[in-house]
Amino acid sequence: MSGDDSSAAAYLAAGGHGCVSVTANLVPALCSQLHTAWDCADRDSFARLRDLLAPLHDALFAESNPIPLKAALNLMDLASGEVRLPLTRATDATTRALSAAIATLASEEEALAARSRYAMVMPS
Repeated sequence: MSGDDSSAAAYLAAGGHGCVSVTANLVPALCSQLHTAWDCADRDSFARLRDLLAPLHDALFAESNPIPLKAALNLMDLASGEVRLPLTRATDATTRALSAAIATLASEEEALAARSRYAMVMPS
């Protein structure tokens, strides 16, 4: 299994199976669909999803894990965003990148989740 979301697509293409995903904490339906597209040999959907998820992957790994993930969960009103020392809160630049990536993915995640067993919780 891949342990790096940004290289998970390449890992699948090289013969790997699965991913221990940070990104799936935020957009589980899209991450699941990426793997399903690969398994079903739907390379067009796979490439589209890989490219769609790339900005979120980049933002989630712009700082030490779990700092960006906690910031993203905070943006989605799912967690406080607090981290324990020696970690610090996400920078403003990372938070802006996360916010933009989540906003870009929200409607597609919600539509896909409505058709599946996954659900993304967005602030009202």
